[in-house]
Amino acid sequence: MKNMMILGCLVLFLAPIVWAQEKVEAPVWNVGDKWTYKDVTGSTWTNEVKDSKEDLFIVKMGGIQDLYASDYEEIQDLYAFDKKTMNVKFLIGESGKRLKSRIRPGKILNFPMFVGKKWTDTNTKIPIGGSSEVTYLSEFKIESVETVTTLAGSFKAYKIYYKLTNMGYRGSSGWFRVWYAPDVKTWIKREVEKTGFFARAYELQDAELISYELK
Repeated sequence: MKNMMILGCLVLFLAPIVWAQEKVEAPVWNVGDKWTYKDVTGSTWTNEVKDSKEDLFIVKMGGIQDLYASDYEEIQDLYAFDKKTMNVKFLIGESGKRLKSRIRPGKILNFPMFVGKKWTDTNTKIPIGGSSEVTYLSEFKIESVETVTTLAGSFKAYKIYYKLTNMGYRGSSGWFRVWYAPDVKTWIKREVEKTGFFARAYELQDAELISYELK
């Protein structure tokens, strides 16, 4: 009996270590999959998979505006995700036109995932009211695997750190973290630097998953 108890404890101890060392491939979304979130202000929104094409998922994204996309006045909040990496490839305008996305966390889900993985991205834009382009550097890192409790339940999740630096303005920067849960197929929690770049410029708030439906 004593040996069985020791073996059981050893299994529980080693399980998260093995899980953290595994590579996780991109999830398979289905039309109708949806996830609803709430931020600390009480605002709620839902992301829903609207279509699945050969190499893309088309998702209606709530609670977000890509003001830095080309022709942003046509945006209908439809985002095209690459099926292999889950990077945002482009937006879809009201006429069906593909619009260039400049949403800076567009590569925050970058598969395959494993603890310790790092990646970067750069993009440029002309700020509203500005006359010259500004370059932004995005840096990402998967820090660890944790059990995270949300209003939708408790899940094992990859903790992803994201830092954005404005390379043209004294290196001003900000950060936030998101937790990606394989069982839910997307992120379940967001933690934003409270006094930094994102809080001031984008009014991003801490948020968490409150419900979801997978087809």
